[in-house]
Order: sequence, then C-alpha cells, then structure tokens
Amino acid sequence: MSTWTSAARRIGMWSAVSVAVIDVIYVLTGVVWLISGGARSPEPLQPSEPFLAILEFLILLSAPALVAVMAAVHAYASLERKIYTLIALAFTVAFAVLTSGVHFIQLAVVRQMISRDVPGFFVIRLYPWPSVILALDFLAWDFFLGLAMLLGALIFTGGSKLQTAVRVCMLLSGALCLAGTLGPGLGDLRIQYMGIVGYAAVLPIACVLLAILFARTAPGTIPTRVDVQ
Repeated sequence: MSTWTSAARRIGMWSAVSVAVIDVIYVLTGVVWLISGGARSPEPLQPSEPFLAILEFLILLSAPALVAVMAAVHAYASLERKIYTLIALAFTVAFAVLTSGVHFIQLAVVRQMISRDVPGFFVIRLYPWPSVILALDFLAWDFFLGLAMLLGALIFTGGSKLQTAVRVCMLLSGALCLAGTLGPGLGDLRIQYMGIVGYAAVLPIACVLLAILFARTAPGTIPTRVDVQ
C-alpha cells in the first residue's frame, strides 16, 4: 500500500512552500537590517534589535516546517528506498530540536538577560565566536541538515526533469551545508558561508521544486524510479 496519501501530499506541498516563504522573509529582514546600518556592525552575523528577534522567530517557524517536508519526502519514497528517508527524517528531527532550543533560548532568555544586565549571560549567547551555543547551531544547520538533505535526495531517481532538479538541488544543498562544518572546525567562519548558501539559497529552491513535484503526484501513486544496479 502506498503511503503517499492525500494528507501527505497536502502537508508536503504547504510545508515546502512555507519553508521557501519563511526563507524569503528571513533574507529580506537581513537586507533591511544591513541597509539600516547593519553593514557597519562589528559582528556581521548578529543583527541588532528588533531584527534579531524577528529572525529568531522565523527560525523557530522554519524548523518544524522542515520536519514536515522531510516527513512528506519519506511518505513519497518507494518502499525499497524508505530506509534513506527514514534516516533523513531522524536527522531532520535532530536538527529541529537543536536549532529550536538554541534560538528559543536566544529569544526568550538572552534578550531579557541583556536588558536586565544579568552577569554571565555571555555563556548562552550566540556571539562572539567561539561559542558553545553557536557550535550547537552549526551542528544543527550544517551537519544534521546537510546529512538529511543528502539522504533525502537519494529517492529521487526517476527520469523526469523535475525529479532530477529536486535531486540536484538537495544534493547541492546538503553538500554545501556539510562543507560549512569545516568553518567552525578549522576556526575560520568564512568557510561556514558555504553552509549559509546551502540552507539559505539552495534549500528554498529545492523546497519550491518539491512543492511542484508533490502537487503533480496524485495520492496513491507509486513514484517513478530507476533501479540502480
């Protein structure tokens, strides 16, 4: 029995669209911050208020949406390839738990500690680097999400151009995210910019393509595949 049901199709389409829309709003918020003076900030990856609070909230929204996207990918996968998407879904859940915890702490705790001048708040701040909290966020976005994208891409082996585009975008996003882990590992965060490109630029494109693919695949349809010998 196919697990590609009407509910899976609907959740897959809307969650993928949501990720893309949230990403656009996130990028636009960052651009507005840069135009308003953020380009002169001593810490290029830490926007000032109220931009920081908006960005933290958007990340909290994107994490569960990405879990829903990968759950839909798992439902879409053919039976013999569900092992890949099951592992990918597990990595996506790990990603969501880590980054949601990090950014909820920033939104609900750190901002209040700063405003009240509570000593020791720097222990749970994202910046400046090196930071334990930021390292956990890199672990989420670069390592776990990167692995999830690479594994999820393995099910799109059909001969259609759309499936090929989805596979290429997911592989590229995952590879860039994993490459971003070299930044904190080597102590040079400029390398981590590859990870930012992977999840901020390529991932939304993959989600748009996924939404189109899901919309074109009727419930109960067994996805077209090509066996790898």
